[in-house]
Amino acid sequence: MSNPYSQYQKTQVTTASREKVLLMLYEGAIRFVKHAIVAMKQKKVAEKGKYISKATAILSELMATLDFKAGGQLAIDLENLYVFMIDKLIEGNIKNDVACLESVEKLLFTLYEAWKDIVENPRADGIPSAKLQPKEYKVFMEQQAQGGAVTPAQANKAEEKAQPALKFTA
Repeated sequence: MSNPYSQYQKTQVTTASREKVLLMLYEGAIRFVKHAIVAMKQKKVAEKGKYISKATAILSELMATLDFKAGGQLAIDLENLYVFMIDKLIEGNIKNDVACLESVEKLLFTLYEAWKDIVENPRADGIPSAKLQPKEYKVFMEQQAQGGAVTPAQANKAEEKAQPALKFTA
């Protein structure tokens, strides 16, 4: 007889939308990195390795599903970020460095929050996210109240002024 919880999980994945599966993958990767951090702190080498391996497998799956034709530069950037996170997981595993795993956890959570916002609040019109881009959203709302519209290019320009460019180095 199969495990009812396992059956439930399988049903959830097979009936979920592509967007929901994406969020579930991020949730799983975050959970496995958290478990790996705990195992590392408790000096449970086998458990640490198991959880790092699972998180790496999820990142590899996310990388394998990137659509470079449709995604363009975003897909390339995500691939580079996934490779960076896999490298940090491997480095953290070899050096027993919790900071490496914590940096991956933070990146995964940031990506998860961004994708969750996109899935829950799709905006093909270029309107900034109130949650993820509060300054840009405020500018947009002020301009809307004054009768003017903000184009996606204006929103991007406002975003560039509000936040310095992120640079990732290995």
